[in-house]
Amino acid sequence: MNKVASIIILLIIIIFPSFNITLSTGLNIYKPVKISNLATDIPHLAWSKTFGGASLDWGWSVQETTDYGFIIAGETESYGSGGYDAWLIKTDNYGNETWNKTFGGFVKDGGRSIQQTSDNGYIIGGYVDSYGYPGHDVWLIKTDDEGIEEWDSIFGGLDSDAAFSVLQTSDQGYIALGYADSYGAGNHDIWLIKTDTFGNEEWNKTFGDIEWDSGYSVQQTEDDDFIIIGTTKSYGSGGQDAWLIKTDMYGNEEWNKTYGGTNNDWGSSVVMTNDGFVLTGDTRSYGPGGYDIWIIKTDKNGNEQWRRIYGDSESDDTGYSLKKTSDGGYIITGTKTSFDTGLTDVWLIKTDTDGYMQWNLTIDGGLDDWSYSVDETTDGGYIITGLTNSFGSGDYDLWLIKVEIENNENQPPNVPEITGPQYGDVGVEYEYLFVTTDPEEENVSYYIDWGDGTNSGWLGAYSSGIEIKVNHSWVLPGEYEIRAKAMDENNFVGNWSDPFPVTIYEGPVMDIGPIKGGLFKVSAEIKNIGAEAANGVNWSISVKGGALIGKETASIDDIPAGEEITVTSKLIIGFGSITVKVSADIIDGISDTRRQTGFVFLFFVRVNPGG
Repeated sequence: MNKVASIIILLIIIIFPSFNITLSTGLNIYKPVKISNLATDIPHLAWSKTFGGASLDWGWSVQETTDYGFIIAGETESYGSGGYDAWLIKTDNYGNETWNKTFGGFVKDGGRSIQQTSDNGYIIGGYVDSYGYPGHDVWLIKTDDEGIEEWDSIFGGLDSDAAFSVLQTSDQGYIALGYADSYGAGNHDIWLIKTDTFGNEEWNKTFGDIEWDSGYSVQQTEDDDFIIIGTTKSYGSGGQDAWLIKTDMYGNEEWNKTYGGTNNDWGSSVVMTNDGFVLTGDTRSYGPGGYDIWIIKTDKNGNEQWRRIYGDSESDDTGYSLKKTSDGGYIITGTKTSFDTGLTDVWLIKTDTDGYMQWNLTIDGGLDDWSYSVDETTDGGYIITGLTNSFGSGDYDLWLIKVEIENNENQPPNVPEITGPQYGDVGVEYEYLFVTTDPEEENVSYYIDWGDGTNSGWLGAYSSGIEIKVNHSWVLPGEYEIRAKAMDENNFVGNWSDPFPVTIYEGPVMDIGPIKGGLFKVSAEIKNIGAEAANGVNWSISVKGGALIGKETASIDDIPAGEEITVTSKLIIGFGSITVKVSADIIDGISDTRRQTGFVFLFFVRVNPGG
């Protein structure tokens, strides 16, 4: 371990003696080193603060303020007028509370989005159930710089409506985005509301159809138009898709684009670039398994230019908040939920301008911890809010986390290069070549994700620059993406490679059912579960042991796709224990073999269950 790493560990021990927090940056003082991606910087936990009482409290949105402190919007069950109240907390630059305010009545009210306004006050967007129509309504609250309410506005109907995003517009009014059950074409549509500087509605627009659609983040463009990111079930490729909508300054749609596959995919946050937009969320249609965080870059018309996926086959990973950073890259916060333990951790990802991961940080408090919002701070660090069950006063508490960046002398290995066949058949093993170099010429290990829910684990170590060969086969047809990353001797892990696409075609696949006994014979069903006909299937039945007659039977048959044949042995006579083997061999597909034990008594053949 280098000198810088040792100093960082010592500082963490001094500052946080009572915290059992896992930092997956390659440095871990409590648990074995976890896999992470690092570049020239090492992120580490500077401090964290909890806010709350005996009940449920959490933070939805955080922003650095002009005095270098922080403003947090969320919800509290511990304080306020009853039920859940919207909660506004102001802190100094070390997370120490300056003041807090609650807003609401006796039912369920909450603040989902916060922004400091041009007069140094604050605008809160969320929902209210204590006032207005029955059910949730969109709620905007304007406060002064001390959190004292100046005005509030409620929008909604007889059903549930809410705002998830709010910001001040160039005309000193406000734009709010969320969903409406009360209005629109379906039972849950995206809802965009524009107000003047005092919260009076100027116009509103809904987007959606008869299925479920919701908006999560809105930004005003340089030409005073609006860009919206959300999720749609009404349109797209199937399931739920990320949905990007561009409107003019009056909320009239100019274009919309969906992103996703046949499973559920989400869009949760969007930022603008010089030449288009970048969105984040999570995808179940792509990636190594479960839900994975994704980031998509588009041009100014929403046409996808590239996408990156972050995650692994051992967890569900969700992205909630995205910001563009001062170096031109992006910072994403979300969660990582382990399939093994079921526990959720905070996950922070830093990328370069092309979406390639530079580093990631997992904050594991020991129980469930969630992060919903991130902002870059003036000192080059990051502020995160969410909730924690690992620390605090009661159930879940609002959690405020400050992350700082330290320079790292050691460089991780470069991105591996992958070569090999890009087309193949189910069940056939193919050879792939992987190679990378390490800047310090250290030995490297490789971790390969095959795109089918399996991985190689860590292989090696191997000399830097030496090509390695690894074989793999796929059991189902489809389109797969191989990815690889490398780790040096100091457990510093480089970035994932770009996906290496592989298409596996469906051929005939033999599947032998249970072997059955009877008088003078045994039999079994052979089914072609593939999508293509199996021509010239060489099947055989072999009886070993007590059989005196009928030891071998063989023939050749064709089996159409999706159909089956019953194969039967010759006349069997004998006495004693037997082993029966049925084989179905085919050259251009997947063969199968099944073995079962049994007993023959003269002409009666009994086959034991199992295979």
